[in-house]
Amino acid sequence: MKRQFKNWTLFFILGLLTLIVGIIAAIVLMTGVSAPDGLYGMFIMLWMIPVVIVIISDRILVWKFGSKGVNKIQFFILLFTAFLCLVRVFANLVQGY
Repeated sequence: MKRQFKNWTLFFILGLLTLIVGIIAAIVLMTGVSAPDGLYGMFIMLWMIPVVIVIISDRILVWKFGSKGVNKIQFFILLFTAFLCLVRVFANLVQGY
């Protein structure tokens, strides 16, 4: 059991979750009766292309460098993104937005 999940990384798990939720939401929206919902479903499907590219690049990097090193870098990327979001929230609070 442990060997199955040995090469899973943060971006791989988040990418798979995004694909599953996005495809379900897109199918629900595209089978609706209104045109804006169908267009929004198509828009969601178009945004699946960058997610697939990230998953493929993640698998290539794991194959080349190993999952431990890739996970460490991805965790730092996630922390840096969260830090930038906190800085933005703080800047908005200071400006009064």
